[in-house]
Amino acid sequence: MKLLVTGGLGFIGSNFIIHVLKNYNDFEIINLDAEVDGSNHDNLKELEKSERYRFVKGNITNRKLLDELIPQVDCVINFAAESHVDRSIADPNPFLISNFRGVFTILEALKDRNKKFIQIST
Repeated sequence: MKLLVTGGLGFIGSNFIIHVLKNYNDFEIINLDAEVDGSNHDNLKELEKSERYRFVKGNITNRKLLDELIPQVDCVINFAAESHVDRSIADPNPFLISNFRGVFTILEALKDRNKKFIQIST
C-alpha cells in the first residue's frame, strides 16, 4: 500500500511514518510537508536512504500538487495543521488557511477518485 502522509515532519506525523515503515514492509510513503513551524527533518533522518520513503516539499492548499501526488497513492492521511490554539487567538488566519482551507483542498482533490482519506486532529 502506498500512503500520502501530509504534515509528516511534525512530531505525530513523523512518528507515524517511522512506525509504518518499520512494521509494514509492503508500505511506501510520500511525505508532503510545507516545512513550517514544527517541521523537523531530523525526525526522519533514519529514513533518508529508504526506497520506501520520499519527501515532497509543498502545502496542502496547493491543488495542482495534490492532483499530481494523489494518483500515486492508495490513501491520504492528513497530519498537516496549525497547532497551539493559543496562537490562533492572536492571529487566526494561518489556522483558517491550513486547518480549514487545506483540508477542504485535499477533499476536493479526492472527490472524484477512489481513494481513502484519514483526518488526524488534536
